[in-house]
Amino acid sequence: MPDDTQIETLLRERTRFRHLRHVPSCPSTQELALERPRDAQGHLVEAVFWADHQTRGRGRQQREWHDEPAADLAVTFRIEADLPKPLELPAALPVAVALACEPLAGVPLRIKWPNDVFLHGRKLCGVLIDAGTLGPNTYLIGIGINCNRVRFPPDLETIATSLALATGREVDRGQLLVALATQIDAALDALLTRRPAALEEVFRDRLGLMGRRVRVENNEVHEGTLRAMNFTHLELDGGRSIALATVRSIRA
Repeated sequence: MPDDTQIETLLRERTRFRHLRHVPSCPSTQELALERPRDAQGHLVEAVFWADHQTRGRGRQQREWHDEPAADLAVTFRIEADLPKPLELPAALPVAVALACEPLAGVPLRIKWPNDVFLHGRKLCGVLIDAGTLGPNTYLIGIGINCNRVRFPPDLETIATSLALATGREVDRGQLLVALATQIDAALDALLTRRPAALEEVFRDRLGLMGRRVRVENNEVHEGTLRAMNFTHLELDGGRSIALATVRSIRA
């Protein structure tokens, strides 16, 4: 695995991220990303915060995120971006994760809205976004990927997996971190330049629900055939359009 200096150099060469903070343990990388956010000129330092273990890892809706020390990837990307359509970001990020992990998994991954990536029907990764914590247009993007662990707590062992379990090969976490940063950087560029079409195509494919009868839950329950979808809306038969940001669940 490349050392931290080499990883930081690769991040600077390939992405917007100028700094890497790598610690053995912390409560949460989302909390770690709050420290010393700006440089001497007052600009947000876009940086990567990586912990070998989180003692209070956090998922969506305050759920706990479990990792195995020095085996998995727990990381937060701190960015400042004036996105034309900020609500596109939650859909673009699972695509970036899938594209970073698929060369290691050897198969296409599945996206489960709103924030999970699945491998062989089991959860591989979760994504968490804290927006506006450090000011306007700031985002803390927390990502947890099960990399090299081969055991899970009893309540997770039938629903979770890791890259190592699925492939029988150990993952270089440093290289995966660089690949993930590169895909997130590319996704941000696509959103900033209003060119998300290629990412949206991957999103629809990895969701795997186009043309199928689905159940969509927001403040109501909607059922019908999924006819169209992009990063902001989905459309059911009969011309029913639903804002994606309001959707808590979509499944066959």
